Amino acid sequence: MFGRKPDTDAKAQLEAINRSLAVIEFALDGTILTANKNFLDVLGYSLDEIKGKHHSMFVPAEERDSAEYRAFWSALNRGEPQSKQFRRVDKAGRDVWIEASYNPVLGDNGKPLKVVKIASDVTEKTLNSLYNSGKIAAIDRVQAVIEFNLDGTIVTANDIFLTAMGYTLGEIKGQHHAMFILPADRDSAAYREFWAALNRGEVPRGEFKRIGKAGREVWILASYNPVLDARGKPLRVIKFATDVTAQKLRNAETDAQIVAISKSQGVIEFNMDGTIITANDNFLHAIGYALNEIKGKHHSMFVEPAVRDSAAYREFWAALNRGEYQAAEYRRIGKGGKEVYIQASYNPILDLNGKPFKVVKYLTDTTQQVLVRMGNERVRGMIETVAGGADQLNASVRDIADAMIKSRDTAMGAVEQVSTADAQAQRLTGAAKSMSGIVEMINVITGQINLLALNATIESARAGEAGRGFAVVASEVKNLANQAKQATDKIAEEIGSLNYISGDVAGVLNAIKQAITEVSDYVSSTTAAVEKQSAVTSDMSSSIHDAAAEVARLAAG
Repeated sequence: MFGRKPDTDAKAQLEAINRSLAVIEFALDGTILTANKNFLDVLGYSLDEIKGKHHSMFVPAEERDSAEYRAFWSALNRGEPQSKQFRRVDKAGRDVWIEASYNPVLGDNGKPLKVVKIASDVTEKTLNSLYNSGKIAAIDRVQAVIEFNLDGTIVTANDIFLTAMGYTLGEIKGQHHAMFILPADRDSAAYREFWAALNRGEVPRGEFKRIGKAGREVWILASYNPVLDARGKPLRVIKFATDVTAQKLRNAETDAQIVAISKSQGVIEFNMDGTIITANDNFLHAIGYALNEIKGKHHSMFVEPAVRDSAAYREFWAALNRGEYQAAEYRRIGKGGKEVYIQASYNPILDLNGKPFKVVKYLTDTTQQVLVRMGNERVRGMIETVAGGADQLNASVRDIADAMIKSRDTAMGAVEQVSTADAQAQRLTGAAKSMSGIVEMINVITGQINLLALNATIESARAGEAGRGFAVVASEVKNLANQAKQATDKIAEEIGSLNYISGDVAGVLNAIKQAITEVSDYVSSTTAAVEKQSAVTSDMSSSIHDAAAEVARLAAG
């Protein structure tokens, strides 16, 4: 049993190898001599398909003419074995990975006769390794990665981690993870437990605050992953992290803005059907309710009954459900029917799919301002009415001024005409006086004629018959003298009447002239007063218009 021949042992070993491994034999020029079933199964060929062909049929096309491939066969021809993992191509053109050794078989003279290749198929193992390596490389391209020993000392880190923390690898390699922790936390029980958990194989993950170079605050979303050995015991720790500092700052700013808005404005939230989720104190104070009085109820409780069933109100909520923002000044009804005016925006909040899932309303209570504005509008309306009246008064005053000026001009014209009439009356009086002198003269002449007629009568009587004819003439002359006397008496009487009338006319004209002068003086003084009043009224009208414009500006502001 123990005296078995060496060649028998060698044959048995070869049979064992043939059963478990892929074996193929080549001439020194690379042509295929034979191959076992294991090899043929791995590459997908039959022996007839490969026998007599060159080894290069299994090599990727880009390697066949390479200097490296030529050097490979040159080494085998020198009797140098080649052993490593190789990529080969099967019948279907798929990549096959083999762990192989190319072994030159030497003759008695020590020179190679042929090459025997012994291989095992490691395709699945290699692909898994490549897949895992690819995953790690992909992670390394997009995430910050750092490796630690179990005591927390830094082994290595990628560029993304180093950029996030502001260090170079030389500045952190061999240092402890504690260099990234706040000094106050380094000696804490929580930090010691953190590393104890990693040494137990636990995987801490979450958002962490870390300290970069020069004390810069860095926020990371990270997982610390213990790498286990074959027995499941940790060997080291790999940390994968994403720098969320900018997002954290944005979120902090957003949170601060929301808090600031909540402090200064009323805020209420609704489901998309209009039911109330919650409201802050500012809203509750403005509307007069407690939160438990409105939570779960519909927004329509704040709306006038006439509006609740309107098409406009239904469209208001339909628009919000479409994600459309709504903003305006609204009239709302508070507790006890209290009238409340608000300047508000209804803001649909969208989910990750861009669909609204709730509505947040921000508002400012503008009730006092609206009431003041309404009062201002009423005052402005009254001012505009007064301004219109002032305009009409101003126009009337101007018309009166124009009429008074015309009256003054007419009075002055009448004064001139009365003066002319008075002058004519004075001339008439003078003419009457002249006529009175003429009448006196005629009376004297008629007296003398009567005296001559009397003398002629006496003389004709003395002359007797001879003077009878002369007596007749004297009688006629006397008659004429008497008629002339009667005529002059009548003229004198008429002139007397004319003198009386002329005196009355002169007196009346003088009185009229004086009265017209007084009227003219009154009209002049009234005209001056009216012109002054017109200027005052115009200024008042302008001031009222300015006041109305200012009230309108304040109301709009």
